[in-house]
Amino acid sequence: MNCFYSNEMVSGAVRLNDMDAQHAVKSLRLRDGDNIVLVYNGQRYAASLELRGRDVYAHPTVPLPGTEPDTRVTLYQGLVKGDKMDDVIRMCTEVGVYAIMPCLFARSVSRPGADQMETRLTRWRTIAREAAMQSGRTIIPEVGNLLTFSGMVTELEKHAQALVAWEEATSMSLPDAYKGGKDIAVVIGPEGGIAPDEITRMKAQPVSMGPRILRADTAGVAAVVSLLTVAGDMRYPGVT
Repeated sequence: MNCFYSNEMVSGAVRLNDMDAQHAVKSLRLRDGDNIVLVYNGQRYAASLELRGRDVYAHPTVPLPGTEPDTRVTLYQGLVKGDKMDDVIRMCTEVGVYAIMPCLFARSVSRPGADQMETRLTRWRTIAREAAMQSGRTIIPEVGNLLTFSGMVTELEKHAQALVAWEEATSMSLPDAYKGGKDIAVVIGPEGGIAPDEITRMKAQPVSMGPRILRADTAGVAAVVSLLTVAGDMRYPGVT
């Protein structure tokens, strides 16, 4: 069922923004009285649409179960070339990532200027929103501003546990390293990989993603799925 987000209450109904209203009417061809899923103030509801001229409103009816993992996984993703970051953000949003922080490493090939980065961030945040709507998320994952390596190191210290996927880490796998915490950071390097001195500078446990070498734009979603699986957050609610 189609999912929409809004925090704007008007006369007992929740107003969809202009972009979502146009998408509902023009693209999805929804009509007055059609049923949707509405996320309002962090809660999912079954809702019905009301069309008032060009404005579209939703009337919440029954609260629905949440869809968010109990474990918050924040992905610190080294920038990747071209439009590959679009795929990283879309897929990680679909599987349940809490936030995505783009980062620069010494071996990063992609180094956009300020104006270019602002354009990319706008696009990535739109992709995260659309992917959250498509997958029925209760939240829209944050796509943070570009972090320098030093900035990333500082942010990692705020999490209960930080893991870094590194191809030279052979003694500990990512699932085995997970300690059961609910606020986990996972670091994925760029196409050029993570330099050894960067590994030593960050307070994160180096972990292996297995015997196969993953691309930089594949490793992030694999890491998020692995963590949420071992944490038990990939089960359907009520199913053991």
